Amino acid sequence: MPDRTIRETRILAEDEIIDISVTQVPVSSEIPHGVKYSFNYRIRTSEGWRTLIRFDNAHVIKGHRKRDHKHMFENDVQEIDFNSPKELIDELMRMIAENRRKIDEIKRR
Repeated sequence: MPDRTIRETRILAEDEIIDISVTQVPVSSEIPHGVKYSFNYRIRTSEGWRTLIRFDNAHVIKGHRKRDHKHMFENDVQEIDFNSPKELIDELMRMIAENRRKIDEIKRR
């Protein structure tokens, strides 16, 4: 299978970006939908770039099963169902909007 990878950085503001990586891979028990992905929302703070929200494929997570999941802020990891990259980007944008006050507070630290 030829490498079919999309990598992109979306600039939301001078101090907010989303790093996107989506690769079509062979269907397997580890990746049953055949898409390896990472959507990483980061902000720039006085200490450098910091990830606040990330969606990615299954990997070993302490205390969690191997499943697709999202990391939210510090230690909040939640399992998710993967339907499409578009759906995850839409969900990520919704989460950014819903958490705008908290995000702005973190930026000010």
